[in-house]
Amino acid sequence: MSKKTWIWFIGVTLLFLTFMQPVALNVHADAKTYDQVVLRGSADSLDWSSNDHPLHYDEAEGVWLSAPVSLEGGKTTEYKFVYDGNWMPGANLEVTAPQDADYIFAFYPENERKVDIRLADTYEASVTLELTVPEGTPEWVTPTIASSKNDFHYTASPMEKAGEDTYSVQVVGNTGEEISYFYSLAGEAYKEDRKQPRTVTLTEDAQVQEDAVDKWKTIPVAQSVTHDFNHDPYTPAKNDDVTVSVTVEHFGPIDQGAVYYTTDGSTPVGKRGSVDNGSLSTLTIKETSENANGLKTSQLEGTIPSQKNGTRVKYKIDVWNSESAGSQFADNNVLAPDEATEFAYYVDDFQSPDWAKEAVIYQVFVDRFRDGSEKNNTSVDADAPLDERLKGWMGGDLQGVIEKIDYIDDLGVNTLWISPIYEGPYSHGYHPTDFMNIDPRFGSNDLMKELVKEAHKREMRVVYDLVPNHTSNQHEFFQDALEKGETSVYYDWYTFIKWPDEYETFYSVKELPELNNDNPETRAYMLDEVVPFWMEEIGVDGFRLDYAKGPSQSFWVDFRHKVKSLDSDAFIFGEIWDSLETIDSYTGKLDGAIDFETQSAIYEAFINDGSMNQLGDSLETIYETYGDEYIGATFLDSHDMPRFIYEADGDVTTMKNAAALQFALPGAPIIYYGDEVGLSQSGDHNDVKEWKDRYYREMMIWDKDKQNKDLKSHYKTLIDARDDHPALTHGDFKVIYSDDDILIFERSEPNDKVVTVINKGEQDRNLDLIELYNQKTPNKVQLKSLLGKEKLKSHKGSLEMTIEADSVEVYDVKGKLRYEEPSEEKKYSKVVLRGSAPLNWETDQYMLTFDEKDLVWKSGPVSLTAGETVEYKFVRDGEWLEGNNLTFTPPSTGEYMFIFDPQDEYEIEVLPLAQAAEAS
Repeated sequence: MSKKTWIWFIGVTLLFLTFMQPVALNVHADAKTYDQVVLRGSADSLDWSSNDHPLHYDEAEGVWLSAPVSLEGGKTTEYKFVYDGNWMPGANLEVTAPQDADYIFAFYPENERKVDIRLADTYEASVTLELTVPEGTPEWVTPTIASSKNDFHYTASPMEKAGEDTYSVQVVGNTGEEISYFYSLAGEAYKEDRKQPRTVTLTEDAQVQEDAVDKWKTIPVAQSVTHDFNHDPYTPAKNDDVTVSVTVEHFGPIDQGAVYYTTDGSTPVGKRGSVDNGSLSTLTIKETSENANGLKTSQLEGTIPSQKNGTRVKYKIDVWNSESAGSQFADNNVLAPDEATEFAYYVDDFQSPDWAKEAVIYQVFVDRFRDGSEKNNTSVDADAPLDERLKGWMGGDLQGVIEKIDYIDDLGVNTLWISPIYEGPYSHGYHPTDFMNIDPRFGSNDLMKELVKEAHKREMRVVYDLVPNHTSNQHEFFQDALEKGETSVYYDWYTFIKWPDEYETFYSVKELPELNNDNPETRAYMLDEVVPFWMEEIGVDGFRLDYAKGPSQSFWVDFRHKVKSLDSDAFIFGEIWDSLETIDSYTGKLDGAIDFETQSAIYEAFINDGSMNQLGDSLETIYETYGDEYIGATFLDSHDMPRFIYEADGDVTTMKNAAALQFALPGAPIIYYGDEVGLSQSGDHNDVKEWKDRYYREMMIWDKDKQNKDLKSHYKTLIDARDDHPALTHGDFKVIYSDDDILIFERSEPNDKVVTVINKGEQDRNLDLIELYNQKTPNKVQLKSLLGKEKLKSHKGSLEMTIEADSVEVYDVKGKLRYEEPSEEKKYSKVVLRGSAPLNWETDQYMLTFDEKDLVWKSGPVSLTAGETVEYKFVRDGEWLEGNNLTFTPPSTGEYMFIFDPQDEYEIEVLPLAQAAEAS
């Protein structure tokens, strides 16, 4: 093709492209269909571990739909979709059912986090309620119905606008069922002004009931008032004034706002700028915008002045219109100050303990570790089949841990995590009936003290699994509240919705009533009795905090204050099974958290054969999200999930590679007991519907002939490497290079650098490390393996290495190896070609190479067929080329080279291979 013809072709093509929608990413998204999508969740009708609730794909609508699922009205269900065996990323989705009924869950492949439940057509009878609202009802407020069908939940069931002043809603159920109900303006404070509820009876003929409200008790001030802990700085020190930001969505005027705060640990009280307890900071409106519907969004700011270190700042926020009555509080949007959300932060030069940054944590699940004394095996049924025994008590105890503490010490571990051993009905210990007495089946308080002393003799720290969120329903506090009701001193220690049968629970488990830690007496008990007992009497060095997102952040501010006053070097880290942002939001209250995000990234890469590009992106995001002092406790598996080696089909190499990656990453690595010797599962958790976790908690292998000695040696080597290299415990993290199969990253301190190289592919790969570092003035560099004996040296500005298939290598770096940005001519470190067949939109199969002579990126040969148009795009350092897809229609069949010019990125150049070679 002549140059003139080529220019004409480019012009026509670009003109065509200007009228096209970008489809490369759309093609990628449209192809996002799955072989299987299942629903899992917290409702009684669902579960978190089975595939019993599959969805089917609706071709017409383009969504996946579940079969009808029974939900309780007014109860919030947490749920997630699992597609092709992979959990949907991010936090759990939540939905509060409008009424008791069956619902169909919809999953949108193009908008995975869209919440959509639809009333299923499985009911016998119904009634349509039509409401006429009184004059003066704001048009921007949507009325709701609180009824016996949703436990009188005042926001769960919004009505639909049917006319100028009318709204309607359908209520369904059984024939002859009588429904009682109130109308409200989306909150109990805004309910209709009447004492007795209305009633209606459901019939099969779908009758219509016409109602009218004469008067509301009060009118909302705003659509919503949102703060969500938006304060800056997030972890303030003694000299920091703190800016508090509030977003208000409103139709009517809002011109005033205030922050009420205390610095003595008490609860602030104030309303409409008048303070009853604490101090006042005025909110100022910074800007207001308005959308087409007239909804205004106002941004307000206020300042809480700097406080001395060690101060617990607690605050509440309200806004109002100076020309009308009432005010509205953030974030729960109530009208009364005593019901308002209490926000809090801790003033300190936030720093986690140095020893925790260097910790290697060994998680002991006491009942399954070792049976040290048969005298306390009162609940062990030795004659039952193993499958049944694993549901109950297996005999592990504190004496067994003491007997094997040298084994743990010999691994090199420096921190011991002890699972809950409270008195309680179950062997896992998470159903406490006494927070300050150890169950005799585990041992005694004195034996726990002895274990801590033995650990301390070996310079090992001990963290205990504290359960502050709930008790067993057999706990004497709860039993007293059940028996005596409101006359019980413990009634307000729990949250009764309808005494005695309905109360707040942990994940809807009736056996686990949730503690009301915002009740002053409950909080004082936990902080002034339980915490000192474990820290001072038992002597533990910190806590792993079970279900840390249960108690409020105000509780955790008080918790930190108490723990650090007893031992400033104590380590407190929480179980926050949620999104990365939610996990990070506990920075400044806790020292760290169980790092679920890193576990998911490792699992996706090694078990689900995910791309190393994605792994690198995930690890970078996690590292950039956590602050320098916030410690992510990394892990491969735990007592709540399948054994990693079982999920890897027993492949020890996969286990070793995953462990090597874990120990090379930032954070404190956790070894779940038995991982180091290849402990797996005796049964498949997918084959049972209950007690799935029995297989995650099998007895530790003590027969040395059955232990995997090679794997154990590997773990010892990894621990030694962390001990010897501060870069692995305190160093920065940077991804140097990634593609589908390869990931290279470094950890660096001023005087220490470690490089980790992963090849997850099936073929050996040859790479030049100095080239990947873009190092223009290379010095002599030497690499020494921390896992084996390999040594590599640079030669004439190159450091070539062969990365074996299915391997992870960790190198100590000597010499000046430093990453430099690519040259202006090269511009990028990696350019990939993706597109329609014979290319693909998903992988790095077609990587380009930079030609130093021609100063362009060139692909390898791509076989194309005459007349068959190829759509394509370039991906540069992980970012898609902006704009529309590029296209090329080959004039003849043969091999072609795609050329990317970093100085003119939209120039289209695809040449026959022979012509490209001639041009070069």
